[in-house]
Amino acid sequence: MKQSNSEFKFTGVAEEATEEEIVLIAGGKIGPIKDWITSVLKNGTNKNIRLFFGANTQNDLNGYRNLKDLSELSNNFSMVTALNTSNPEWEGEVGLITDVVRDKLHPDKVSKCYIYGTDVMIEETKRTLTGLGIPEEKIQHETFNRTR
Repeated sequence: MKQSNSEFKFTGVAEEATEEEIVLIAGGKIGPIKDWITSVLKNGTNKNIRLFFGANTQNDLNGYRNLKDLSELSNNFSMVTALNTSNPEWEGEVGLITDVVRDKLHPDKVSKCYIYGTDVMIEETKRTLTGLGIPEEKIQHETFNRTR
């Protein structure tokens, strides 16, 4: 597995317009995905981009507000955010991001998947995606090391 803390290396993304979507899944940290999404949307794209972002608490959702604003301004970008546990102030999804992906993803629309998270999160997410029928060759990932 790749080890990375900085550069987002998502490859094989064509620019032709289709009904398919690029699916990004992040657990715990958004890492370089945020910069990639911002850049792609700023430069314009015909691709639909969907982000699933899961965290333990609202405080762990670094960059959430900026991405939420982008999703409200773009026709090509949507975001599903989940916290592991319920919180009275939280209006998003609750549960593990793998469960949210299982419930909310339309596998027949996926052109590519990119996962950013810990080793365990990546393995569980890959298992979820392949269980939904997404071929492994459509799945890329990058691992970050937990610092706490």
